[in-house]
Amino acid sequence: MTKISLGDASLTNLLARQSSALRMTVQQASNEVATGRQTDLAQSLRGDVSPLLAVDASLKRLESFKVTSGDAAFLTSAQQAALSGLSSLAKGITTALLGSRDFPTPVQVDAVAADARGRLSSAIGLLNSQASGRAIFSGVATDTVPLGSADDLLAALETAAAGATSAGQVATAVSNWFANPAGFEAFYQGGASLNPVPVAPGEEAELATTALDPAIRDTLSSLAMAALLDRGMLSGNAVERAALAQRAGQGLLTSEDSRISLAARIGTVEGQIEAARTRNGAEETALGIIRSETGSADPYEAATRLEAAKSQLESLYLVTTRVSKLSLMEFLR
Repeated sequence: MTKISLGDASLTNLLARQSSALRMTVQQASNEVATGRQTDLAQSLRGDVSPLLAVDASLKRLESFKVTSGDAAFLTSAQQAALSGLSSLAKGITTALLGSRDFPTPVQVDAVAADARGRLSSAIGLLNSQASGRAIFSGVATDTVPLGSADDLLAALETAAAGATSAGQVATAVSNWFANPAGFEAFYQGGASLNPVPVAPGEEAELATTALDPAIRDTLSSLAMAALLDRGMLSGNAVERAALAQRAGQGLLTSEDSRISLAARIGTVEGQIEAARTRNGAEETALGIIRSETGSADPYEAATRLEAAKSQLESLYLVTTRVSKLSLMEFLR
C-alpha cells in the first residue's frame, strides 16, 4: 500500500481545491460560450447593478402599458364598429320616414313602422355588444349590458305618451322621456364612464362613451318614435301616423352629425392609442437591446478563458496523478 505523509495529505487537499475551482471556471466559461450571457452579472458590472435594475423596471412598466393600451384599443375598435352599424341602421330608413307623408296608402306607413321596430331592436343589440365578455357601452359596469330590450323601451314610451292624440304630442312625450333622468337614464343599466386609461408614460386615453351619449340617445329616440307606430300608436289616424313617421325621419337626419362627431372622437382616441403603442414598442425594443448588451458575454474572451481553464485542469490532473498515483477513473470520481 502507498503511504501518504502529512505533507502529502496537505498537497492532496490543495490540489483538490484547485481542481474544484478550475472545474467551476470551465463550467462558467462553457455556459457563457453556449448562451452568450454573463454567468455573474453583478461581477461583470463591478457590483453596480442599478442601471440594469432601471432598465428592468422600465421594461416591466412598458409591459403593463402594453396590456392597458391593448385593452383600450380593443374597446374603442368595438365601439367604432357598433357606431358604424348604428349609423347604417339609421341611414337605411331615414329617407323612407321623411317621405312617409307622401305615401299613397296607410299600409306603406305600417311597413316602414315595422322596419323601424326591427332596426330599433338591432340598434339596441349593437349597443349591448360585448368584447371579451365586457359590455362596451356600460362604462364601469362592464359585466352588465347597458340597455333592456326594445319591447321594454317601447312599453315605457307608450306609458309616457298615453293619451296623446297627435304626432306632435307623441314626439314631445318621447323626447321628454329620453331627456328625463327618470326616463332613459333610469332605463340605462350601465354605470358611470370609465376612468382615463394609462397607455404610455404620462399619457392617458379617454374612454368615456356610454349608451347615454347624446348622439346615441337621439338616434334611439327617433327610431323608437317610428317603432311606436308598429305598436298601434295613433291608430286610426293615418294623417298623424304619417306625420309622426316624418318627425322620426327628421330626428334621424338631425342626429346624423352627432353620430359622425362621436365616431370622430372615438377615432381620435384610437389614433392616440395606436401612436402610444408604437412609441412603447420602439422604446421596449431599444431597452431590450440595452438589456441584452448589458448582460452579454464576449464569446472570444469566454472561449479563450475556457481553453485556458481546460489546459490548467489537464496540467493539474497530471500533477495529481503523479502525487497520488491515481488512475484517471479514480480522479474523476
